Amino acid sequence: MTIASALNNALSGLTATSKLAEITSGNLANALTDGYGRQSVTLSAAVLGGYGNGVAVAGVDRASSPELTSARRIADGDLAGGQAELDALVRLERSLGVAGGEDTLATRITAFEGALRQLAETPELAPRQAAAAEAASDVVVRLNQISTEVARVRQTADAGIARQVEEVNGALTKIARLNRQIQVFTASGRDTASLIDQREQLIDRVAAIIPIREQRRASGVVDLTTAQGLVLVDTRAREIQFTPSPVITAPMRYDGGAGALSGLTLNGVDITPGGSGSQAIVGGALAGQFAIRDRIAPDLSDRTDALAADLIGRLAAPGLDPTLAPGEPGLFTDDGTAYDPANLVGLAGRIRLSAAVDPSAGGDPALLRDGLGATTPGPAANGALPRALLDALTATSSATTVPGLSPALSFSEAVAGLVELTAFDRVSAETDVAAFSSTRETLASAEAEAIGVNTDAELQALIRIEQAFAANVQVIQTAMRMLDELLEI
Repeated sequence: MTIASALNNALSGLTATSKLAEITSGNLANALTDGYGRQSVTLSAAVLGGYGNGVAVAGVDRASSPELTSARRIADGDLAGGQAELDALVRLERSLGVAGGEDTLATRITAFEGALRQLAETPELAPRQAAAAEAASDVVVRLNQISTEVARVRQTADAGIARQVEEVNGALTKIARLNRQIQVFTASGRDTASLIDQREQLIDRVAAIIPIREQRRASGVVDLTTAQGLVLVDTRAREIQFTPSPVITAPMRYDGGAGALSGLTLNGVDITPGGSGSQAIVGGALAGQFAIRDRIAPDLSDRTDALAADLIGRLAAPGLDPTLAPGEPGLFTDDGTAYDPANLVGLAGRIRLSAAVDPSAGGDPALLRDGLGATTPGPAANGALPRALLDALTATSSATTVPGLSPALSFSEAVAGLVELTAFDRVSAETDVAAFSSTRETLASAEAEAIGVNTDAELQALIRIEQAFAANVQVIQTAMRMLDELLEI
């Protein structure tokens, strides 16, 4: 070996150890970065003219585990969707009032029944007449509040869909750009590990929102499709289309694209979660938001509307108030008019206390004793009407059956049943989220073990790099001393 070749070998060793130190320090710096793939330098013997010429950096590789990463991404989507549904159910349950709470729909019904009972005992007392009217108004207000909260939950979900679609479209655009850069870098033999890391993080964001399939090309490009096979991105990003609704009312539905609410389309294909299309998305955060907007919140809305219809129907039964003609609205109305069963949707938001007994509308609470259609005061001690109203509330025969409940319930039992159904859905969602979270953590740990950074191993590698660096420096110093001695001869 000549002195020149020794110097060349040592210089190539310094270059290699410098690259090793750079990559190792990058690994240590990103040891706590989620989704970071451990990088490693591939070295090869350099050969020139058939003779050894030191060492060459063949490339930088990024650790990967496609199977674990794919499974973890599916778990990310399941957890995101399940958590969104749970958060919505918690809000909806809170609007009804948790069982045993101080101010709930159930407690207001109990207060109304108590006020009617007291009025039946002493119908001549004006304060008890006013108290019964106020308790009835409190029930109406609570039903209106529940309807409003359901609409807000649906509106929040619709806005969440719009944000997530925007996030996915933005991420797909960036992935397409990175695909093109990686393709160019791969063709020119340049390091692509850092670009791949950026791309993987973007793919993670997309996968949490929409379940995807990933296919890698030899050129370094990654093709992403939906789980059903529709292309999302290659070297060009496709755009998902969605139109948010500024206001959502109870009657508004998606109805497979025939309703007033928007679905999702990709290249003109309907991919709406929960839709009837064969390409409908299943799973992920977007599916959770659509479930809230189109199923979970509307289900509670339908049940609350049926509850309001039952309340109106019970207290407007023929013969209950002899002062009212058949078909006239009773104590509770549909925004001032008689309830029409064909117009059930949104009733909980439209139910009102009859203006005849509502003091805020100029009504007289004494009509709770005399009859809503009375034109002259009746006997002061006549408690027949408040007693009949109370009997109608406590009767175990519903005027309108709440979906999911037995028709043979008193009104307070129907309210309790509605609260129980909602609580059951919330508990079921909590169980699902706990399972999703456990699965996700298990897969994330396994993935980190496979592709993440082991700080102990990296620190040991740094020691070996330092030793190699020092050895190459020693070779150079020795070669320089040998040259100095030759020059002195």
